[in-house]
Amino acid sequence: IHGCFLWQFIGFLQSKDPLQSISTHKSSSPAITSLLHQNLRLRRRRKSNFDPTTKFIKELHSDLEMVYVGQLCLSWEILHWQYEKAMEIWETDPYSLRRFNEVACEFQQFQVLIQRFIENELFEGPRVQNYVKNRCVLRNLLQVPVIREDSVKDKRKGRRKRIDDDDNDDDDDGITSDMLVEIMEESIRIFWRFIRADKDANVVIKNSRKGTQIEPLEPADLELLTKVQTSLQKKDKKLKDILRSGNCILRKLKKNEEENSNQVLYFFSQVDLKLVARVMNMSKVTKDQLFWCHNKLSKINFVHRKINVEPSFLLFPC
Repeated sequence: IHGCFLWQFIGFLQSKDPLQSISTHKSSSPAITSLLHQNLRLRRRRKSNFDPTTKFIKELHSDLEMVYVGQLCLSWEILHWQYEKAMEIWETDPYSLRRFNEVACEFQQFQVLIQRFIENELFEGPRVQNYVKNRCVLRNLLQVPVIREDSVKDKRKGRRKRIDDDDNDDDDDGITSDMLVEIMEESIRIFWRFIRADKDANVVIKNSRKGTQIEPLEPADLELLTKVQTSLQKKDKKLKDILRSGNCILRKLKKNEEENSNQVLYFFSQVDLKLVARVMNMSKVTKDQLFWCHNKLSKINFVHRKINVEPSFLLFPC
C-alpha cells in the first residue's frame, strides 16, 4: 500500500476517535466537556488493549517507522561507500582529467531535498510522518546517487556548450574528481544535520527508555538488548570525551596525514552511533535489528584515546 494512502487512512481512523471530535468543537459548558474528556479517557484506557483499530494504527506506525529507519541506515551505508569511491578516484586521477558533471548535479539535488526537509520540518509534524508524506512527492529523498564518470554523449554535449559559449578552455568547464570529493563531503555534512535533527536519534539512558518492544521476547534477546545499550552508552561517552577539546568536522582527507584520517573516522563514528541510537529508540525492534546494532558497535573500538574502525557494509534488516 502506498505510504501517502497509509497516512491518510491513519488520519481517517484517528478522526473516528470521539475524544478528538469533541476537542475540535467549542462547547458552551467547559465543565461538561472536561467531564466527558475524563470519562472517554478512562474508557479508552480500558479498551485500548482490545481495540483492533488502535492496535492496527500502532502496528502501522511501527512498520512505517521501520521503513524510515531502514532507509536512513541504507542511505548512510551507500553514502559512506560512495565517499570512499570518490576518494579512490581522486587519488588515481592526479591530473584531473575525468569529469563528473551529471552525477554532481544529482548529488546537489540530493543536498537540496534534505536541506529543504530540515528547514520545513518544524512546521510539518513528527519526523516519520513527515518523511512518508514527503517521500510520496519527492521520490529521490534520501536516495544516494551512484558515482559514475560522464558518458561520451555527455562529454560531447559539454564540448558543444563550450563552443557555443566561445570557451576554449576545457579545464574551466566541468566537475573534476577533486571537486567531486568536495561535493561528497558537503552531502555527508547535510546528511549528518538531517540525522542530528531527528529527536529520536539521541543516545538515552537505559532506564529512561519507554515503549520499545523486542520481537520475539526471549531472555537471550533481553540480554542482547542490555549488552547493546551498555556498549552504545560507553562508546558514545568515550567519543564525546575525545572530541570535547574541539569540533569534529569533515575535511578532505589529505594523503599520508594520519591526524586528518583520524578526524574522518571520528566523524563517521558519530554518524554510526547516532544511527544505532535511532534503531534502539524504535517502538519495535527485532532480534535481527539488535544483531545489526551489535555488529555496528563492534566495529568501533578505542585504544588509548585513539579510534579503530573496521571497514564494513552492513545492510539494515527490515
